[in-house]
Amino acid sequence: MIMRNRAFIDDENKLFDITYYHTPSRWIKYAVDESNPIADESNWSKEIKYLNETNDDISDDIKNIPNDTGGIYMFFLKGISLSFIEKYIVYIGRCQYTDSQNIRKRAREYFSDNRDFIKGMFSKWKQFVYYRYYPDTDNERIKMNEAILLNALWPPFNPTIPDKTEVQPTIKAF
Repeated sequence: MIMRNRAFIDDENKLFDITYYHTPSRWIKYAVDESNPIADESNWSKEIKYLNETNDDISDDIKNIPNDTGGIYMFFLKGISLSFIEKYIVYIGRCQYTDSQNIRKRAREYFSDNRDFIKGMFSKWKQFVYYRYYPDTDNERIKMNEAILLNALWPPFNPTIPDKTEVQPTIKAF
């Protein structure tokens, strides 16, 4: 007997639906140059479970990430069947390094973030939400690297892409 993937489309699966756009032309156009340190996984933090074991507070690992840097960060969902590869990037962000902002403070701010997609991420996938960051103190490079990654990957919870503005043609009203 053959089971079609439509057999899995029920009300519960519709509740957890996320749309990804995997576009090879974008991957090629915005590929991270191998000389860019963000291309080397060893320059990124280890993966960190965002919430604690009871999923009601930030994990100690998030509470203890450095406060002396900014950088690029990502939230991803990590499955449990093939956890070594079952990872889905859902959001990429940047944290400028200033007197009032750092990567630890920014990571902690998401716990009380009121944006619908952030609240939904934690309410639907709480025990599966992980975090990684790339530390950097060069704010121009941080902005550039975020734009490269967002343009290449376009995670589903990033509502806008830097440097991509849509301009509608003018239409006569009368």
